[in-house]
Amino acid sequence: MGSLTSMNSSADVRRIRQPLAADWDYLYDFIKTTVADARDIYLDKLEFDQLKRENSRLKHLNNVLLLKLGTYCRSDYAGFPDEILLDIFRHSLPPSWLLHETRPMAPCSQDIPSVDLRIKLSILRVCKSWNRVGTGLLYERVTLRRITQLPVFVRALERREELRALVKHVDMNCFVPRGYSKLHEHETKRMLGLCPNLLHVGFSPQFWIPELPHSIPTINSGSITSLEYNSHIPYSNIHPSLDHPVLDFPRLEDLCLTITTDSVVSPLKWRASVRRLWVYGPGANELFDAYGRTILFLRIHSINQQVLDRCPVLEHIAVNSWATALTHPKIRFIDTFTVTVCQDLPFATVKLSSDTFPALSCCRNFDMTMSHFRYVPLSSRESGRKSRGKSSGAEDAVTTFLEFTDPTSVNGAAFIRNDTSGDYVPNPDEDEDDDSEGSEYVLGSDSDDDEGSDTSNSDAASCLATSEDSWCSEEDYWEVGRKEALAIFDRTHENN
Repeated sequence: MGSLTSMNSSADVRRIRQPLAADWDYLYDFIKTTVADARDIYLDKLEFDQLKRENSRLKHLNNVLLLKLGTYCRSDYAGFPDEILLDIFRHSLPPSWLLHETRPMAPCSQDIPSVDLRIKLSILRVCKSWNRVGTGLLYERVTLRRITQLPVFVRALERREELRALVKHVDMNCFVPRGYSKLHEHETKRMLGLCPNLLHVGFSPQFWIPELPHSIPTINSGSITSLEYNSHIPYSNIHPSLDHPVLDFPRLEDLCLTITTDSVVSPLKWRASVRRLWVYGPGANELFDAYGRTILFLRIHSINQQVLDRCPVLEHIAVNSWATALTHPKIRFIDTFTVTVCQDLPFATVKLSSDTFPALSCCRNFDMTMSHFRYVPLSSRESGRKSRGKSSGAEDAVTTFLEFTDPTSVNGAAFIRNDTSGDYVPNPDEDEDDDSEGSEYVLGSDSDDDEGSDTSNSDAASCLATSEDSWCSEEDYWEVGRKEALAIFDRTHENN
């Protein structure tokens, strides 16, 4: 009997423990959930209080901005006429003569063209009115330092018709490796056809492959006032490209050529009244016979009396070496370039030279490094001398975005607006739909970008086929097409 009672008690204990264990688990889960909910409620309250304070602050800031907007007056600087802004901007840029080099050097971030480009790009980012004027400054003088920039620049002109009239000066300073000859020829010809107001065309590559034939496109325009071919392009390469019977340049004033002993200068082909002449190399007598009667400025390595006799109205001459016993009745200014400024001048003083040069008023002796520039002005006023071509004032065209600048700048692809407001209010939350190519303008686009570095892996890759092996014939050269060149530039821009 006692044993039976003990068994019943154990069974009762087990029956009691089972619901108690379940109750403890439920109670533990309940407490845990309650604590978590309390913590979430506390955090939510903290976040709510923080958001409430932030909302109050933003409301106050919004009221302040609304008050400013109600009393906003556009800056007087933004309201200046384009002519005044253009004059101010030109005085903030390096003088134009510092950008004219006899032989372009390898670009760097601290050189004058890069500084010039950075200033121009800074102007573009201020406001719409500044951008409109700065667009003319940026596009009026274009320097192409890489062959891959040429098709991109042509594409920009094809897409934006209003940019074509802005281009006044184009310098082709790009090296043309093997495989890019046809691209260079076709794109240059297309570019010249897209620029109706072109005043200056220069072909001044840093390097040249003598064995690689190049066809310089024919330039036949009544607006051209300046032609330049540096020493890397001999005249023998230029003359065959003149396939027109007569090239009439009624406004041509500046001519830069390299003449060799076998060069043939035909005045019947080059009809022009050249006023400033840069000539390098021997055998230029025919050139002086053709243009000497109108030349006012002459840059030449060495001078003799025969050259002076062929230039009766010459007023300014710049030489590296000077011969004795020279005379000229009209020369007013003489520039010489020597290794050191301490060397003896080829003439003592203006007064002592009065017999041989009666009109002489100024003699300047420069260090040889100054011969790097095409022209050293006599005064700061002369640095902006005007030519017989059209003026390069600001255009009144509608606001356009630039394919050569940062898309986030004023009038970049991110800020295209269909409004008539003169104020510029950027929206930083708006997505950018940019197809811009980055700065390809000197610049530096740079461009700087802006300028960017002008050294690119694309050019390095394109030079892989520049072997001079004798077994490689011209027909075997791989020629890059326009689409391939654009793809190279796009990939390079994306990597940067």
